[in-house]
Amino acid sequence: MNKVIKIILIVITIFFLSLYFSNYNTNYYQTKTYLTEEAIKKYEKDLKDNKNIISNNYLPKDKNYNNKASKLGVKVSNFIEKIINKSLRYIAKCLE
Repeated sequence: MNKVIKIILIVITIFFLSLYFSNYNTNYYQTKTYLTEEAIKKYEKDLKDNKNIISNNYLPKDKNYNNKASKLGVKVSNFIEKIINKSLRYIAKCLE
C-alpha cells in the first residue's frame, strides 16, 4: 500500500512541476518585437512627408502560431490539470 501511495505522489509531483514550469514560456513570441528595414524606410518617409505617425503601422503583424498539435497540447494540459486538482483535493480531504 505504501508503494502505491509513493508512486501516485511522485507522478502527481512530476505533473505539477511540468505544468508549473511550462507557464514560463508562454510569452515567447509576444515579447520579441523589432522593426524591419522596410518599416524603418516607411517610417523615415512618413517623417519627411509630415504624416501622422502611429507606431502600430511600423511593427510587424502578430502571427498566429496555433495549430492542431498546440491545441491538442493545451487540451491535454487542461485535462491533466483537472485530474491533479481533483486528486490533490481528495488527498487533502483524506488527510483531514
